[in-house]
Amino acid sequence: MVNIKFDFDDDMIAVDDHDRKQRLVAAQDGGVWRVLEGPMDGPNTLSQRTTVETANQVLVDVLQWLAESDG
Repeated sequence: MVNIKFDFDDDMIAVDDHDRKQRLVAAQDGGVWRVLEGPMDGPNTLSQRTTVETANQVLVDVLQWLAESDG
């Protein structure tokens, strides 16, 4: 099961993949979206996955990230 939360007021997108116990978070920082990933149950440290320029690019990366769990 996957939960996706869009909060465009705070410029944030969060995805929790409960099957893999992984989290992906994207936040806008100075006109750039930073995409981070890491374990849901682990320490609050997330690793940077990539940076992109638009929320649409974040959504594409989210779909790629979710597809990785199927492959």
